[in-house]
Amino acid sequence: MPNINKINGLVLCDETNVNGVIIANITNIDGITKNCCTGNGPISLSGPDGTCGEACADEGCGNWYTDGNSGVCPLVNGDILYGDVNCTLAEAGYYSPSPCVEGCDYCYSVNGSGVITVTQCTTCRTISLASSTESCGVVCTERCTTHYTDTPSASSPVVGNHIYTNSNCTCSGGPFPETLVYSNKCGLRSGSCYTVNPSTCAITAIAACR
Repeated sequence: MPNINKINGLVLCDETNVNGVIIANITNIDGITKNCCTGNGPISLSGPDGTCGEACADEGCGNWYTDGNSGVCPLVNGDILYGDVNCTLAEAGYYSPSPCVEGCDYCYSVNGSGVITVTQCTTCRTISLASSTESCGVVCTERCTTHYTDTPSASSPVVGNHIYTNSNCTCSGGPFPETLVYSNKCGLRSGSCYTVNPSTCAITAIAACR
């Protein structure tokens, strides 16, 4: 929609009245709706996607705008997301700065009014690891295969992240082994051993391979 803040010398958004007519009461001229909004940005986001997981893994970044602070990542709950500088509301769906802005692993759920709800990314992605039900000493010598994790892209797993055996990133049912360890050494000179709670798939401890 064209921004007609100024037309025929009238500054429709900044002045209070013209010839006694209150500017706020002028909503359009010649069928063109008055638009006094200017979006802040641009900000680089992926999306819109169907889920947070998809948005957090989507590498197709584009420029978007907001009424919030575009220089801070993440945005905050209640900010509005726009598709352009003229404040056209963004399509409802899920957006993420995670693939576009290093270290900002968040997901923006946007409703039909453009309002943002912020959550952290829980991307289900592949990771190459060896696994064992014995010990770190054993797993650090094993061959790596494909596993899955909710660890953000380009980051190494930390305590509290999860390691899964399926692409849905869900923890399988029992029976559970007493010990479950993984390693990313994969035949390299160095690597880490991840001790995992078998019933929750959560990493509980990390040690260097020896």
